[in-house]
Amino acid sequence: MGFGKYLFRRILQMIPVMIFVVIFNFLIINFAPGDPVVVLAGENATQEYMDELRESFGLNEPLHTRFIIYFANLIQGDLGVSYTYNAPVSEVILEKLKVTLMLVVLSETITIIVGTTLGAIAARYRGKLLDSSISNLAMILYCLPAFWLGMILILIFAVHLQLLPSSGMYSFGGEYTGFVDLLRHLILPATTLFLVQLPIYIKVTRSSVIEVAQEDFIKTARAIGYSESTVYRKFALRNALLPTVTIAGLSLSTLFTGSLLTETVFSWPGMGRMIFDAISARDYPLIMGGFIVTTFLVIIGTLITDLIYTYLDPRVVNS
Repeated sequence: MGFGKYLFRRILQMIPVMIFVVIFNFLIINFAPGDPVVVLAGENATQEYMDELRESFGLNEPLHTRFIIYFANLIQGDLGVSYTYNAPVSEVILEKLKVTLMLVVLSETITIIVGTTLGAIAARYRGKLLDSSISNLAMILYCLPAFWLGMILILIFAVHLQLLPSSGMYSFGGEYTGFVDLLRHLILPATTLFLVQLPIYIKVTRSSVIEVAQEDFIKTARAIGYSESTVYRKFALRNALLPTVTIAGLSLSTLFTGSLLTETVFSWPGMGRMIFDAISARDYPLIMGGFIVTTFLVIIGTLITDLIYTYLDPRVVNS
């Protein structure tokens, strides 16, 4: 099978998945307890006012009618209007997505580089002190919840040492402005995500490199006369990257949802915090829009992962 046919087949497989997600997403949110009208109007609002709100949002229509209208609008790229922001959901999500991308791309890039390097080093010195130290560090970090780790970092670097800001994206006044101020606010939440994701890359890379190092072509490379460092760097690591690529592709979407706790702890105004606030306010269009975009990112991340797979191992196309 050629690469073009493989790509076309993978894109076709995405369509039924997205349709199922849209249906499931709509039903589970609309069947969830709570009334957005009560949240928006307040418990002391008159029944007439609540009926007007319900009619203006289309919540007075039967469930199947609302779904047909929602699906028809969705096909045209219309995610609806947010109840709380009183603005198109697509505009709200786009604004928040940019903010989350700053956090996710920075933390994920550093995590991939550091995690893969440490995992390869641990595999290279398997059974020795360096391997034990790296593996124990990974185990400790793996056991730490993101929200707890975030609060500890705030306590140390923001409260006691007063080196970094504890929340938000920019400071109101002060000696730092512009990019420097943004970077200072990024450090703690990005470090939190970095430390939470790091153990996964270390463990996966270490296991993959150790497994590949037992293959016959590695023994052949040693027999030819390549140094041990060259064998691991040039042969073992490249062939051990497939599981790491999988983790990287899937963690892109995981970070968007998993960053909810981190963004909440640090009051970072991104997608995670937006979804949290939307759930609290029963903002149905914003919740559904956020989940659909997140699902789309999951699918795109998976597709990109498969394409990288075909580059690292062309046999995937014919499988």
